[in-house]
Amino acid sequence: MRPTIPQLGTWNLEGLHRAAEAARANADVVSSSVDDCSRAVSAAGGWHGQTKDAASRRIDEEVDHGHEVRTVLLRVADDADDAYLGLKHARTYVLEQQNLAVAQGFSVVADGRVTHPDPEKEGAAGVFQLNLLSGLDELERLDNLFGARLRESVGDLAAMRDGQPDITLADGSNQDPDAVAIQLASMSPDDRATYLAGLSPEAQRQLVIAAPEKLGNLNGVPFGMRIDANEINIRNALTQEKAKPNRDESRVEQLEAMLAPIPNPEGAGVAATTPAATGDKATPRLDMVDRKFVMFSTEGNGRMIEMIGDMKPGAPGVGVYVPGTSTNLNGSGSNHVAAWNLADQTNGPIFLYMEGDFPQSLTDLSDGAPSPSFAADMAPRLVDFGREIDREVAASAPGTPVSYVGHSYGGSIVGSAEQLGLRADRVLHASSAGTGVFDGGWNNPNPDVQRYSMTAPGDLIGVVQSYPEGGLTVPGGIHLPGNPHASDVLGGDPDEVPGVTRLDTGYYSDKFTEHPNEVVFGSDGHGKYWDDPGSTAFANIVGVIDGSEATAYVERGIETRYVDIGLGDNGDGGKEGFDASKAAAAAALADAFGNPNLDPYANPRITDNPQLGEMIDIR
Repeated sequence: MRPTIPQLGTWNLEGLHRAAEAARANADVVSSSVDDCSRAVSAAGGWHGQTKDAASRRIDEEVDHGHEVRTVLLRVADDADDAYLGLKHARTYVLEQQNLAVAQGFSVVADGRVTHPDPEKEGAAGVFQLNLLSGLDELERLDNLFGARLRESVGDLAAMRDGQPDITLADGSNQDPDAVAIQLASMSPDDRATYLAGLSPEAQRQLVIAAPEKLGNLNGVPFGMRIDANEINIRNALTQEKAKPNRDESRVEQLEAMLAPIPNPEGAGVAATTPAATGDKATPRLDMVDRKFVMFSTEGNGRMIEMIGDMKPGAPGVGVYVPGTSTNLNGSGSNHVAAWNLADQTNGPIFLYMEGDFPQSLTDLSDGAPSPSFAADMAPRLVDFGREIDREVAASAPGTPVSYVGHSYGGSIVGSAEQLGLRADRVLHASSAGTGVFDGGWNNPNPDVQRYSMTAPGDLIGVVQSYPEGGLTVPGGIHLPGNPHASDVLGGDPDEVPGVTRLDTGYYSDKFTEHPNEVVFGSDGHGKYWDDPGSTAFANIVGVIDGSEATAYVERGIETRYVDIGLGDNGDGGKEGFDASKAAAAAALADAFGNPNLDPYANPRITDNPQLGEMIDIR
């Protein structure tokens, strides 16, 4: 329903918030009650026989039923809270615009039209009217969206009063949704996709309610179902984490952020246009949307695949962003912001890919970035997930190019996946650790794949890239270990592989507070450009994904007070190692004399080739 402006002042939105709290509390009561009952029966160790077996079966059925009720109650709570926050913000915006217009002598009618007796203020009246109508449009959208969702949830609760109802299959037969979920788990992804395509949307929804933990991460399950399932899984994970006696506050904060709405990257908004973060840091806008996860698990350091933006016809490209060392669920906020900015600038969906554990140390040989085990573990999963993206593209956006961007250790994951047969239209190695951890070259089934790379001057990853797989013997007979991410065919430096087009990391933007207008350089040049959506390097990532244009590589001479990187140093392992050693020695010496915060790469001066490279078309 579209409200009038006078009606907004009479709305009791706090009732929505109280309803959400009541639904969440009742969900906890249902869950804890059936769990307590299950534990009581299990603890009856001296009770045996047919009666005990029958009681256990019945209790198991009720536990399953209770968890399904909890799922719907939590969905009610989440939707009611989202409606409360969205409607509250949009109502406040509309009323503030009305008050501002009236204070300046404009007349505002109930439906949002604005006039002024002075003809010269017609333009200003039009601006106020546009703002008011946009706010009323958003109120109508939210009311229709959450009204339908809440009615649907109430219907689900009524239907499952005596147990989860059977679902109708494609052949007209009826079957218990839990049994169907077990059957689905035994299928291949292709058979699973075919089976689910034959079910009605209602049957698919009931499947998600019955078995979200099974469907959320199953390949072959449509992304829409996986997103709905993982929303439930994240809510359940949050409830479980909060119930722990020594709960992980960082995990609680992260899960709450994953359930909080974010600004729509496909909409400009009318309240602000600043790129968004998550949670309390999110920029208030009128077009907030739920976050979407096509994979979620609390296993290991926490895993997820987030989809930002929508898969739709006309999108210029689909992007998959694989981050690097130290990535984990609790600390994924900056990765999410970078992916949001990519979606905002490419006008297409971006997948933040974290389907596995990443190394958390830069130096640990067995459990850190030097270890190839993380890439070897994740690469096959990325190949499989790539097939799922291709399936979704074929269904929703046929012909849309798919690009994979691997940053740092993520570059090794992407390269390793290509060795195993990842299909991609474009691949970008951004400050990549190497070309892949397996023997052999890339094995992309797309003969027309385009490959790009970029590495900033002075980035320490360049030293790693330049060392051969077998290592290096330096004067004195000392053998240095090689790059474990170096293919025996391709070497370790994606910048040097034939057929790979190297792009320029260029400069930070004037709006980037850490290095305004500076050249992307040194240790910060390894990843800071991801935090600056106005930088040359970030624009190149956008250009690769959306198929527009990018800046070609230019080798530069750059010096600071402590480091002098000359032309010809790039790609030469010995020279890059010497440059890095000078920087390390300067920092160590400064630390010894009481200056532990010295940055040897600070205040860089360009000595050669300050110009940006030429623009090249991305086809």
